[in-house]
Amino acid sequence: MTFGCQQFGGSQLRLERSAPQQAVLFVVDNDKTVLYGGGLNAVEGKTSWQGEMDASQQQEYVSLLRVAGWLRAAPVSDKNIGTGQYNVQVRTKSIDEKFKLALDNKDATSLYDFLMRVAEARFEQHIRGLPKPTVDVIIDRKSKNK
Repeated sequence: MTFGCQQFGGSQLRLERSAPQQAVLFVVDNDKTVLYGGGLNAVEGKTSWQGEMDASQQQEYVSLLRVAGWLRAAPVSDKNIGTGQYNVQVRTKSIDEKFKLALDNKDATSLYDFLMRVAEARFEQHIRGLPKPTVDVIIDRKSKNK
């Protein structure tokens, strides 16, 4: 996925996490839209899901970016990455920085964990919408398991 020539109202973050047997890609556009790709999609730079952060999530995201300091200056890429790494690109109207960080980097891990929670939250809506079993069904299941 490339950023192309777009107008940005906020920042754009591309956070790729690669580790043995794992590949995850997050793109956050204009501090609100989250795109996600996992596995082979992430390796190919593709996303398979897109959603919007709510106001609370947006505030937490912007706060994490500020703490990381990536909107002011890119950190120096880690030299001793090991078997996995974060590939990060941060882009605003005034900066376009790419850097690599080790998997134990606190700022990258905090953003990754946050974005995973955002992605996982979309499943909660679907799970809550599923029909709930009646008491009779629960009792029947319990009697069958005895």
